[in-house]
Amino acid sequence: MSIHRFTFILLILTFACAKQEDSGVPFIVFVGATIIDGTGSDPVRDGVLVVRNGRIVDVGNKADVKIPEGALINDVSGKTIMPGIINGHGHVGEVKGIDGGNYSRDNVIDNLSIYARYGITTVVSLGGDKKESEPVRAVNDTLSENHARLFIAGEVINGKTPAEALIVVDSNHHMGVDFMKIRVDDNLGTSPKMSEEMYRAVINHSHELGYKIATHMYYLEDARKLLDAGSDFLAHSIRDLPVDDAFIELIKQKKIAYCPTLTREISTFVYGDTAEFFTDPFFSREFDSAVIQPLKDPARQLQVRNSESAKKYKQQLPTAMANLKKLSDNSVPIVFGTDSGVPTRFIGYFEHIEMKMMQDAGLTPMQIIVSASKTAAEYLGLKDLGTISPGHWADFLVLEADPLTDITNARKITAVYIGGDDVTKK
Repeated sequence: MSIHRFTFILLILTFACAKQEDSGVPFIVFVGATIIDGTGSDPVRDGVLVVRNGRIVDVGNKADVKIPEGALINDVSGKTIMPGIINGHGHVGEVKGIDGGNYSRDNVIDNLSIYARYGITTVVSLGGDKKESEPVRAVNDTLSENHARLFIAGEVINGKTPAEALIVVDSNHHMGVDFMKIRVDDNLGTSPKMSEEMYRAVINHSHELGYKIATHMYYLEDARKLLDAGSDFLAHSIRDLPVDDAFIELIKQKKIAYCPTLTREISTFVYGDTAEFFTDPFFSREFDSAVIQPLKDPARQLQVRNSESAKKYKQQLPTAMANLKKLSDNSVPIVFGTDSGVPTRFIGYFEHIEMKMMQDAGLTPMQIIVSASKTAAEYLGLKDLGTISPGHWADFLVLEADPLTDITNARKITAVYIGGDDVTKK
């Protein structure tokens, strides 16, 4: 037998074995639910969702989707399926309870597990990421490991000179990151702000290395300059002034997304009193009374009430909410994000507060869901994520109630699937 014929037969046998092995993987089919696919299209009533090997095979109305023979059927009649929530600006690994300084691989996994149980199936961690998180990055994963998927930005880039800042860029690159992150803010005039010379150098070098760069900012004028310099993602609200038509034209021209992180502001002042959400069972399922006890301390609460920065952030929150509404109304892409995962910004729960605040700002539940699914995946370049579509990872929530009537219904979680696995059962 010739070597070429032998090679050909070997390839055929290998392919046949692979197909035989693949054929043993069952289809899992969800029937009867209303399906919100994350694209903004009308929901599918009496839907059918077909999953295999952690990915979506087919989705649609029961009249249009053929259920494969021998499939495992999950009857979810009367429930709603929506895409898993993507947090486009979170942080992972540093916080345990309300305390920082706990970075470890185990804590990265623990944080991601809490996110997952709250329905946040992907987290883009924008800063503070260390080498322990690199092996957990989504690009190294296949199927779910009982926690949210993770993308990282490494160390927030800074330095005394542009040359020092570029060293941080290179260090992040060699560690293995998905994004770069800079911070252009003076903390209400209390600290130095990164210079334009420095952030232009960082943005240019990050682009040379193939990375999108997310920027923390506060002021309208800085946002203008950052867009001009090539920022790929505005990772907070503009809070000092209302956005004007010139800014709206600029951000649309640059095709850049905007991330409101309204709960970032809430966290600066809400603990001036005992937060109402402390009594919410949806909160206490993960954060017990021992965790929040220090936040009930009267002396600590008085300190928060007297904080000038807390007063300022509270004062300017309405500006942030109005800017979100105006940008959304003008078709600027909104990426859902919270800046959770630092002390007192509670992982998973704050994402649900954020959605309610976006609804209070005037966005519809459908707009909020799209911002946390399709738009987040598209503008952050998250492959095969974001929508309930054939070929995408099977990351979705099963809900007891319809979030399109009230976004707070996204809290009524029956199950959370990541890569086709129910992570709430593990």
